[in-house]
Amino acid sequence: MERLASLFEELERLTGVADIAYHEIRDGRLNPVSKTKTDQLGVEKWKSVHAEHPVYIRHDRLLREMMEHPQTAVVQDVKNDPRSADEFFLFGIDSIMVLPVMQHEAVKGIVVVASIGARHDFTEEEVQRAESLVFEYRDAFQLQHKEDPST
Repeated sequence: MERLASLFEELERLTGVADIAYHEIRDGRLNPVSKTKTDQLGVEKWKSVHAEHPVYIRHDRLLREMMEHPQTAVVQDVKNDPRSADEFFLFGIDSIMVLPVMQHEAVKGIVVVASIGARHDFTEEEVQRAESLVFEYRDAFQLQHKEDPST
């Protein structure tokens, strides 16, 4: 988890956005693993909302597209983008960057950088550097998954 925390710190320094999380994809849905602690959205609330409202890949356009064509997805204006999922509104997200975590050429998880309470226009430079950081920290994601022999 220390490596994930370091990645989250780097992503926050890069973007200025504090709400950052990692979800594994298992059984066709998102499984929350780790998140930054912020005033906007605490870890316990984040996990409880995910438990009450599971995010299934097949019901989420943005995630379906990411599974088919793995690349970073950016929604600058959640309120006006047709790719926005109900979950974005549940968490009060205004802008979001979703980075795929790859293993063996398949998406096994996502890193989410979510601006809550204010829009953030993610720049191309931020996206490219964030992708590089996720790749550099790829060992952090493998550590989370070691306990599950089915992956």
